[in-house]
Amino acid sequence: MNWLLIIITFAFQLTGIFYFCLGFFPSKVVLQGYGEFSNGDFEPQFDKMVVMVVDALRSDFLFSEDSSFKFIHSLIRDGSALGYTAFSNPPTVTLPRLKGITTGSTPNFLDAVLNVIEEDSSSTLANQDSWLRQLKAAGKKIHMYGDDTWIKLFPTIFDVAEGTSSFFVSDFTEVDNNVTRHLDHELKTQDWDCLILHYLGLDHIGHKGGPSSTFMGPKQAEMDNIAERVYNSLDDRTLFVLLGDHGMNDIGNHGGSSSGETSAALVFISNKLKQLNSNQNSPLPLDADYTYYRRIEQIDIVPTISSLLHLPTPKNSLGIFIRDFLPLWHDSDQRKNVLVENLKHYLNFGNFEIDDTNEDTIYDELKEVQLDLTRSSTNYDEKTILIGLYLISVSVVISIILSLRQFGFQAVIFSIFSIVFGSTAFGSSLVEEEHQIWWWALTIFITVFSFKWKLNMIFLITAARFIRGWNTTGQKFVGYTLTNYLQNNIYINWILVGITISAYAFNLSVGGLSEIHPIIGFLISFLLIIISVSFKLIFSVVNGEIIPKEAITFIAFSINQLGVKTPQESLIGLAQLFYTVLLLAILLRVISKFYGISYWYFTDFHNLIVLALIFQSSITNIPIFLLLLILKNQFGFIAGQYQSINKATKIGYITFASIILQNFTFFSFGQTNSLNTIDLSNAYNGIESYDMITVGLLTFVSNFGGSLYWLFGSLSIIFENKDNLKIIKYHVIKSRFISNILFYSIVTLFTTGSCFTQRYHLFIWTVFSPKLLYSISWNFFMNFAMEILCLLIVWLY
Repeated sequence: MNWLLIIITFAFQLTGIFYFCLGFFPSKVVLQGYGEFSNGDFEPQFDKMVVMVVDALRSDFLFSEDSSFKFIHSLIRDGSALGYTAFSNPPTVTLPRLKGITTGSTPNFLDAVLNVIEEDSSSTLANQDSWLRQLKAAGKKIHMYGDDTWIKLFPTIFDVAEGTSSFFVSDFTEVDNNVTRHLDHELKTQDWDCLILHYLGLDHIGHKGGPSSTFMGPKQAEMDNIAERVYNSLDDRTLFVLLGDHGMNDIGNHGGSSSGETSAALVFISNKLKQLNSNQNSPLPLDADYTYYRRIEQIDIVPTISSLLHLPTPKNSLGIFIRDFLPLWHDSDQRKNVLVENLKHYLNFGNFEIDDTNEDTIYDELKEVQLDLTRSSTNYDEKTILIGLYLISVSVVISIILSLRQFGFQAVIFSIFSIVFGSTAFGSSLVEEEHQIWWWALTIFITVFSFKWKLNMIFLITAARFIRGWNTTGQKFVGYTLTNYLQNNIYINWILVGITISAYAFNLSVGGLSEIHPIIGFLISFLLIIISVSFKLIFSVVNGEIIPKEAITFIAFSINQLGVKTPQESLIGLAQLFYTVLLLAILLRVISKFYGISYWYFTDFHNLIVLALIFQSSITNIPIFLLLLILKNQFGFIAGQYQSINKATKIGYITFASIILQNFTFFSFGQTNSLNTIDLSNAYNGIESYDMITVGLLTFVSNFGGSLYWLFGSLSIIFENKDNLKIIKYHVIKSRFISNILFYSIVTLFTTGSCFTQRYHLFIWTVFSPKLLYSISWNFFMNFAMEILCLLIVWLY
């Protein structure tokens, strides 16, 4: 009966989440049809246009004195270019930002998810208005090279197009060379009216090495050189627009709402702009918000280029014509008509009373209306949301009943903790700084759990404190961490990396694999160590990181043995070899169980899984696994001392501890509840081309490595501690399922309830909605998919 209720609870919980998201993240409501002129009585200033998007081009990358865009700086100084800091609405990822840049509308938060699904076609703009559609309607030719997101958005627009995958972040060069190789032909023939170039290398460098990567300067210089080639080939009737779709934060990621992520560079270039007599001279200013020159809304690009090319403003554009360009029309009537055209376009969204006789008044009113419209552009399906909340509520009720049956009073403690933690979902600061909650929860649990064993308690608290200080945690505090120390002391870092990998690998040679044959256990351990260390060393070299000079000979030997020409090529072969050996070891361990070798079964599985987690982790995070080993051994020892309590209660406490440790470790590895800390640097290990499922799995493992450690590690604590529990294996997994369902169903109800009640909150898309996405990941991947995998491991026991 309990198993049936567990399945029913899962069904209600996952179905409820699905319905809630269906109503909370609906398709964006847009006005049908296409923009038209009210009179259009003004002349075009340009006949053609080149749009060069440099992905993740933060404002300082282009405008600061340290920037390598020296040619662009010279154009700004002589008045041939106008620079701006363009505010890109979150979520700051490519797909929603391209929608904003082309349609002038605000993004749908769901686009942040669709952005990573390369095969998705639901986000197309084929039937929505944009300046590309207006160009096409005017009989213009459009050529595009670069990020294939453009092709996904506009499948029938381009006369010539060649896309490149935007997600293979290990590639800094080919992804851009595939664009540049067409440049000479396109600039020579100019058989187009609009040329779009979207370069991805700078974004990839950010994801791999951050904004201060040694590759950043050369990549900026490369982009500057390309911009110079484009500029020198154009006449005064062709507008050149160079821009970033978004910026990046201090660790090189994006998706959130920090100043670095929302401050994208934008520059309009043409000799014709000299007549505007702009005064943008060096030195170039910077304030704390990355604001260089004047800050505008990124969507203001849309009505601006539409009017400059004499195109109707796209139907759903909320942009405002950039005022600096009005003097290009010397005729005062034409100048007024440009502005009135923008004004009358806004009447599509409602009846706004604006005095169209005064330019200052018009701009003030337009900005006020723009602000109101961008805030109220989301349409929630409240009926569907309430259905989802009801289903999740049912799962909470069933999970409480199950827990009371299984654990008695212990279930009350679990429920109270889950409710207290779940209530924090209503506070934006508590969501942003959730790591603090888990630190105190772990500290309290360790104190209570190990109070009788003072020395062990000191070991546990000390190890946990080191883990907590390993990375910058949360979204508000940035300080000196152990990661910073290791980055400045590479020898210590690499010694710790070698010790950590060896500790887990050589455990295999004394575990169940050695029972098959000692040589087999040793060879598998040795191979996994050599492959892992080789891969991580070459990975660091490819990313421009400093490594011990003594390792250079070893790297050269590894590359030579693989028979490849470049370090980049060797990474794919090494990763594939690692996973082949790992899967072989797992297969041998499963087979050996059927021959009666049960010694260290769960520990062997855990060690093999941890080696995969280490392989998917950053160099500076790998030593954390050494501290996790200390924590695990200490928890296992203390759990073995509790021989007087019944087995169900012990399993419940270990599972409860596992939940706390999973969440604590997740944040200690540098993660937050913001999309901008998702690490993609190891998402392509062993992959030659983009594959959504494989990349998605590797991304999940890379970002939930610490959490997965405890999810699987708790099995060995339960089955292999010193009191040698004689328990039914399905009883264990049932208790785990019930404990997890209780926690996740209660927390999910509070998280979804918070998002619903605060759906008009200022931080709904920057704080609460990302928290909801993480909650979905915890529910589906950790609480469901990975627990099913645990069930499989237990079943094979």
